Amino acid sequence: MEKPRLLNYPRIRSLMRFCYRHIVLVLVILLCAGAGVTLAGTTHLTVELIEAQALQSAKISVKTMNEARVLYSKTVVNRVSNLPQISVGPQYHTVAGGIPNPATYAIELGEKLSSKQSGILFRLYSDYPFPNRLTSGGPHDAFQTEALSYLKQHPTASFYRQEQQGSRRLFRYAEAVRMESSCVVCHNRLSSSPKHDWQVGDVRGVIEVSQSIDQLLDIAQTGVKAISLSLVGLGGLAVLGTLLIFSYSRSVNQILREEVQLKTAALQELATVDALTQIANRRQFDQLLESQWQLCQPLALLICDVDYFKKYNDAYGHQAGDRCLQQIAGAIQASLSSPKDLAARYGGEEFAVILPQANAAAAQQTAAQIMATVQQLKIEHRQSEVSPYVSLSIGVACLLPSAQNQPADLIWLADRALYAAKAGGRQQIICSSELVVFPSLSP
Repeated sequence: MEKPRLLNYPRIRSLMRFCYRHIVLVLVILLCAGAGVTLAGTTHLTVELIEAQALQSAKISVKTMNEARVLYSKTVVNRVSNLPQISVGPQYHTVAGGIPNPATYAIELGEKLSSKQSGILFRLYSDYPFPNRLTSGGPHDAFQTEALSYLKQHPTASFYRQEQQGSRRLFRYAEAVRMESSCVVCHNRLSSSPKHDWQVGDVRGVIEVSQSIDQLLDIAQTGVKAISLSLVGLGGLAVLGTLLIFSYSRSVNQILREEVQLKTAALQELATVDALTQIANRRQFDQLLESQWQLCQPLALLICDVDYFKKYNDAYGHQAGDRCLQQIAGAIQASLSSPKDLAARYGGEEFAVILPQANAAAAQQTAAQIMATVQQLKIEHRQSEVSPYVSLSIGVACLLPSAQNQPADLIWLADRALYAAKAGGRQQIICSSELVVFPSLSP
């Protein structure tokens, strides 16, 4: 079974027709949609790049802090822990020979490194802060509370997100601080420790770094604006180019249409105009006679014959004969008074004239005018037996078309009248109404 084609559905065909008729609008909409998608994708990619860069920077900072804490613990605290003159604790400031424990060292290092100017803030906080840090050592906001809860369950993971604080946009990143063997011994032995049952791997607290990403966002926004302007420019150029192409296509189509019309008119002219005399040919004559016959109005027909034209051709040559026929055609055309009248080359040296709505008197008057105009040309014809110049014999016929007759009847009457004019001595006009039809003249 043949599957139905989509273009067979009326709605789709209507949509396709609409698109073809409004191609410029459709292209503009598509360009705008493409620019919007590109801009949205660029913005999304920019946000992801900013977060990726902030995340990478935060990881490096936290790793640096942890490495510093571990290094301090191994290379300093562990080496001096057995020396009686050196005391390791959180309140080392008030103790002679006291040095900070690793957690206090990390906290104070973070405070030293934190700067409002640089937009970076380090914090080390825990659910079990030492007594001297009860107010500052625990979580201070929702992020820190959530970070502690999450990292206790996922100690090897990280916790981060972007937050808006006032006019600043921050990227906050946290990792768990886990107990090592040296840390467990120290914390479990200290009398001031809030917890004495620590084990290796327990989450002691969280180290967090918060950094402002406003500068990165400003750079990104500047880049997005530049991309937007570029897209607008490219879109404008694309629309302009589309309009130019569309306008050019329309111009080309118009030129082609005009050329087709001209060539069609030329072909029609070739089909209906005699190439030599540039008046109507036999085909156009037949068409007009038939169309006028259908109107059932009075119709007159003249058939003109150049007297002794064969002798003219023999004496002066065929080129002179062609020029003679051209001049006679021009004279016949100039003698017609109504735009409805038609002069045609009937064949060889014969010409025919159709006179719509003309009676016998008007037809004979036109015939007389044609004969006089041709005589005024004074085309020399020494071989003529009736005149020193080229002359015509003209047969005239008139009929009122009806169902009982046909166009061939009118042609026969005009032809019989011409035959009579030639038989009666040439260079004369004979009307069919003047004829006595003898058996020899019957069709």
